[in-house]
Amino acid sequence: MSSGRLAIVGAGVVGLAHAWAAARRGWRVSVFERDAQAVGASVRNFGLGLVLGQPAGEMLELARRSRRLWLELLPALGTWYQAEGSLTVARNAAEWALLQSFHALKGSEYTTQLRTAAQVADRSLNGIGALWSPQEIAFEAREVIPAFARWLAERYGVEFHVGTQVHAIELPRIETSRGRFATDRAIVCSGSDFQTLYPAAFAPLALQRCALQMLRLANPGPRYGQALLTGLSCLHYPSFAGVDGIDALRRRVQQDTPALLEHGIHLIVQQLGERGELVVGDSHRYGGSVVPFQDEQVDELLLALAGDLLGQPLRVLQRWQGVYASGPRPFEVLSPAPGVQAVAITAGVGMSIAPALAERVIAA
Repeated sequence: MSSGRLAIVGAGVVGLAHAWAAARRGWRVSVFERDAQAVGASVRNFGLGLVLGQPAGEMLELARRSRRLWLELLPALGTWYQAEGSLTVARNAAEWALLQSFHALKGSEYTTQLRTAAQVADRSLNGIGALWSPQEIAFEAREVIPAFARWLAERYGVEFHVGTQVHAIELPRIETSRGRFATDRAIVCSGSDFQTLYPAAFAPLALQRCALQMLRLANPGPRYGQALLTGLSCLHYPSFAGVDGIDALRRRVQQDTPALLEHGIHLIVQQLGERGELVVGDSHRYGGSVVPFQDEQVDELLLALAGDLLGQPLRVLQRWQGVYASGPRPFEVLSPAPGVQAVAITAGVGMSIAPALAERVIAA
């Protein structure tokens, strides 16, 4: 156990997870956040810990350990969450064949079960079958992230310096927009900003930014329980790579609705809390910069997919743009200077692996 001082740059889920892991091991932790609160991927994307989509090996192990950590943390935060898993619904024969192939090949490893068309209809959904996974945890990210920060301050005495830009780290000091602070070690968790601190260390990684289009919809009436996906998600998540039927599904989508592949669209529908509102997404657009302009065709495609799945009238409450760092590997842990580490999750899976990855980084 340490009694040293640790500075963490960034108060998103990655930074908070590292603060939690470090505080549990006795570090005196200070978190520096340039905005008044986290406004990046942690609150813009889904509040979903996804196990099913992670490939076997290290990523699956991180997701499973993170699930256990979330189930330890979320009750302490007092915010809404549900651990009812996910339901990936097949909309056509190609998707259903792929889901059945996945279950036959990997069902024991991922603890999945198949659902019939009748069982799908009982959930007020349209589909010819589905794959159920018990592993997924859903929560309201906009509530969990600030609650996590408050809990760290109250439970462990973590100090938060918000509205504070870190300009440079020269241990045992860090230079910020609010002056100089002393620290023994530092961890940079700056999300999709890999240009402010240690850009030379990030440069060889060929990182980009991925922009998403997201929607929040009014409660359509039914209670869905599980997070909802469709067979389109199989084209996005690496756990389905190489499964018999994946190429046939991609060809069918390319023939029927090529815009879905062009915009990187697959469907997730997550129902939130007592209000029952839906978070719906998403699309994927990659580049060095994120332009602020939304494409209405993408929103129309997402709404059409959600409408076909739910069979309910849908009303949009909010539209926004998500963003995260993207790279050839799912995460990066760098040591750009003595006593300094930089941690970047580069595959849009921060909620799914951050707690376990942070635990590993701090333990090392």
